[in-house]
Amino acid sequence: MKLVITLAAGLLAVAAGGASAQTEAPTARPPVDDIANERIDRFSTALVGELLDTLGLLYTVGQGPYGEPAIAVRGTLASDGTGPPMTRFDVQFFGCDDDGRCDEMSLVSRYWPTRPTSLTTVNRFNQGTRFTTAYTGLEGELVLSMDLSAVGGIGRQATMIMIAIYVYNMDGFAQAIGVS
Repeated sequence: MKLVITLAAGLLAVAAGGASAQTEAPTARPPVDDIANERIDRFSTALVGELLDTLGLLYTVGQGPYGEPAIAVRGTLASDGTGPPMTRFDVQFFGCDDDGRCDEMSLVSRYWPTRPTSLTTVNRFNQGTRFTTAYTGLEGELVLSMDLSAVGGIGRQATMIMIAIYVYNMDGFAQAIGVS
């Protein structure tokens, strides 16, 4: 999991000009790479797929129950076990146009613990984390979700970091409920 967060932080450093050894004081800040700092006004499966590729996550693109775009993340590219342990989640899109460009997306993972999990455990997890929400689903499963909106614009880097935070929180939630 630390690999995913480290990778995202490293990508930010590279995109922002990176840290390098300098013997002279810089006279001006280097320009930020326009593509890496791109502002996103709508999400798409192609864009989210690029970010998932960068994070080393395996996925398939499909459709949700109402014809909206959907992505199923089901593993990592790291065959040596250095990838995040919990990488099974879905990306659901909302407010989509006919071209598959969407205003919002949700990252959602479901867990079926073998032992009962108290609401105190779920509430404690929610109190200790930001950006994700854990709750009990309709079928008694435990659900972890994160909502992202591109309405008004969101940075490409910020979107990738939020996905990395979600994957990180998945691991913490799985440990909290005893499913790791």
